[in-house]
Amino acid sequence: MTSVKVLQLLLLALSMVSVGAADCPFPFFNGKIVLSSESLLKNSFPDSSEALVECAKGYEREEGPTSIICLNGVWSEVKLKCKKIDCGEPKPSLHMSYDTSEGTLFGAYIKTICETGYDLEGSSFRQCLVSGWSGKAECILTTCEVPDPIENGVMIVPRVIPEFNDVITFSCDDNYVLVGNSTITCGEYGDYSSPPPTCIAITTPTEESTTTDKATTTDMTTASTRSHEGLIEVHTTDFKNDLVGFVAPLTMKASLATTLILTVLLIIALIGFLIYRQLKYKGSYNTGEDLPTKEELLHYQRV
Repeated sequence: MTSVKVLQLLLLALSMVSVGAADCPFPFFNGKIVLSSESLLKNSFPDSSEALVECAKGYEREEGPTSIICLNGVWSEVKLKCKKIDCGEPKPSLHMSYDTSEGTLFGAYIKTICETGYDLEGSSFRQCLVSGWSGKAECILTTCEVPDPIENGVMIVPRVIPEFNDVITFSCDDNYVLVGNSTITCGEYGDYSSPPPTCIAITTPTEESTTTDKATTTDMTTASTRSHEGLIEVHTTDFKNDLVGFVAPLTMKASLATTLILTVLLIIALIGFLIYRQLKYKGSYNTGEDLPTKEELLHYQRV
């Protein structure tokens, strides 16, 4: 009887030991930690076995062991700590800079920025990956197309293909005038500061138009005299109007006086002519015979 009880107790102990020595389940972790490739190949994890862990892609070990142990069907605590890898600042490039406001850790994006007058070729955004920054970028100097030559003029271009800030100069042939800007500049977006100018022929004015222009110029001329006190402007048009207003009455008065004098002289001449005619008429009847008679009478009276 006693031997039977002892046997039952031994069987119970053996069953308890067999239950406590159960295998551990396949381990699962958060996104930062994963099972190593070696441990992934195992089909089971018996009691007291070990599994190797490591940091996931994009992370690196900061501290802690890289293994866990199966104890009575339960995995030990994972003490490995992982952090994101840092891609650091991108390598410097000519005429290029980056906006790293999101940081430089794994998964972050940075924006590529070119200097004024340079065009971006490549990725405008780059991401921090396991292998480093993704994509490539380059800043190329902006160029402009060569303008078409102008008729009746000359165009001077500093190089075969104009670049940013290059200035193109224009001039016209003899007897032509330039209409527009004499210089244009290649801009930061590949366009010019203004359209090319044109050359217009200078027309020779006719005699009639020249006379009209001279008259108009004379009437509209403004004479300016500078003094220490300031600028004094004398308008010829106003002076001419004032002079006409002053001379016109004088001219009218002189004309009236001249007319009056001529009229008086004419009247005097007419009166003189009439007197002359009258005297001549009387003389034609005076024969001189009366004179001796009167003298004789006087003589006789004296006697």
